[in-house]
Amino acid sequence: MSRRYFGKIVGGGLTGGLRGIICMGENIEDYPVGAMVSIVGRTHRYLAMITDVRIESTDATVGSIMSARIPTDVKEITINALEPHISSKWIELALIAQSDEKEIKNADTVPSFYSDIVDVGAEDIKCFFGGEDMYRRWNIGRPKTPKGVEVEIPIDVEKLVELSFGIFGKSGTGKTFLGNIIAGYIVMFDLIRAERDPFEKRIKLLIFDMHSEYALELRDNMGNIIADGVAKIFSENFIRYTPDVELAKERGLRMLRINYGELTVDDIRLILPMFGVSGAFSSYLPDYRNILARKIGLGDLWVWGLIIDEHVEERLQDSREGRTILDEISKRTGTDVRGLRTRILQTIRREIGLAAELSFRAQTAKLRALINYPYTARESQIDEIVNNLTSRNGSHITISLGRYEKETPLYMIIANLIARRLRQRILKKSVAGEELETKIVIFLEEAHNFLGKETYRLSPFGAIAREMRKKGVMLCVIDQKPGELDSDVISMLWTNFVFTLTDRNDIEAALMGAPRKELLKKIIEILGRREVLIYGEGVTFPVVIRVRDYGDVARIFEHFAKRMTQIVEERVEHLREHGFV
Repeated sequence: MSRRYFGKIVGGGLTGGLRGIICMGENIEDYPVGAMVSIVGRTHRYLAMITDVRIESTDATVGSIMSARIPTDVKEITINALEPHISSKWIELALIAQSDEKEIKNADTVPSFYSDIVDVGAEDIKCFFGGEDMYRRWNIGRPKTPKGVEVEIPIDVEKLVELSFGIFGKSGTGKTFLGNIIAGYIVMFDLIRAERDPFEKRIKLLIFDMHSEYALELRDNMGNIIADGVAKIFSENFIRYTPDVELAKERGLRMLRINYGELTVDDIRLILPMFGVSGAFSSYLPDYRNILARKIGLGDLWVWGLIIDEHVEERLQDSREGRTILDEISKRTGTDVRGLRTRILQTIRREIGLAAELSFRAQTAKLRALINYPYTARESQIDEIVNNLTSRNGSHITISLGRYEKETPLYMIIANLIARRLRQRILKKSVAGEELETKIVIFLEEAHNFLGKETYRLSPFGAIAREMRKKGVMLCVIDQKPGELDSDVISMLWTNFVFTLTDRNDIEAALMGAPRKELLKKIIEILGRREVLIYGEGVTFPVVIRVRDYGDVARIFEHFAKRMTQIVEERVEHLREHGFV
């Protein structure tokens, strides 16, 4: 199809980018960075992305006119009249893909000199990216183009969940909106596939929902509700947990309490920096654990031995769970809290020295914040959560922090407990020669807390990232600071969604596996809100899009969820009519 050209290719290369000159009469302001254009070569049609725009003066008289002592209005009239003859407009382009009569593939050559640069059309987008099939391919947003093409880019959900993926961007750029859209598409894909092929593995989502925007509602910057989160819309398919008592009561979420007896030394080590606890204390922690668990006799209550004193005892007396813990501590140690604290300090001095005792005295008070979190004496919902994730007939899971949304230590404790138990369950099945019944996708917000350079080897999420892909567990790594993630983690991500970032290290990390990385770097800093660069397995070729309006997508989810409920009700009624129910 013939199309009006607006520029010509006049130089450049495949890896360093092409240079195009814009035709006389065109407005350079119509060609934003990140926009897609098409190039018509002699034998190929190319898809390219604008990575820079510039204007230049081509005549020395411009400087003379501007510096001359002539009235400003005369200068403006003169420059405007001469502008087509004394200036040039340029765009720099990264080649993304190419097509001919035989195939569509990544660009591996360049168009001929003076090839036409033309507006990308809907047929180009569909040619290079395909279309939505409302099964495995769902529209994610519109590509950025000079003329605002009315067509959308689909994300391939089936390919996306085959491997781990990442969502990166500064606060307020739209990560949570995109996360909800992707999660909803995964739920719909799984439900449709289960209808078409009952023998396919089911997909289960585990979403760590720091700000309760998956389990409840998404809000704008002013706090106004935009739409329900994906777990609320698909409430029949999700179990929503929270450690927030009030949230559980008011919004119908299930209560999640922590059994500190399930924590390991590494769990405590990961949260120590957030409480301002010294490195010396951290180095002594394995010894403290052995003394408290064995010498003192606390066993799996050793974490309480780190913080127990008269102040903590008073707080524990306020609840049934706390009194149960105190009774068990007293039964195991044969002493009251005051005597226990003295005994602990004396044992530490005798076993590992005065320095270790002084560190214990000085630092353990900082850990008293653990008493502020919702704890339990014996019960634990962790197995219940893991059972759902690993069972074909189980539910998706969200963990919403509610009023604890800024309590990163609590978030890390809960996440690590679930991750460790999940990994143990999967390894146990593997040793027994059993295959996992489900594929699990974990949405992990603030992922650098678990997968950072200092935490990657301590957190069970590190082991999951390294070991669990072939066993069916994938991560959706969500972070504002991808530069703080361990490089091994970044290398494991096969699709990336990159919103605007400004820190050089963050940009470098987010684009680690991107084609034409050096060219794409220029784009990331100037992406607008809801604009995201996508590259990897989930899309055919790298592209900058404006993410779909979540309110519109939420209505699609609501319609789908209502229809699925109707189908289930119709089946139950059919079984009832035939005497099976």
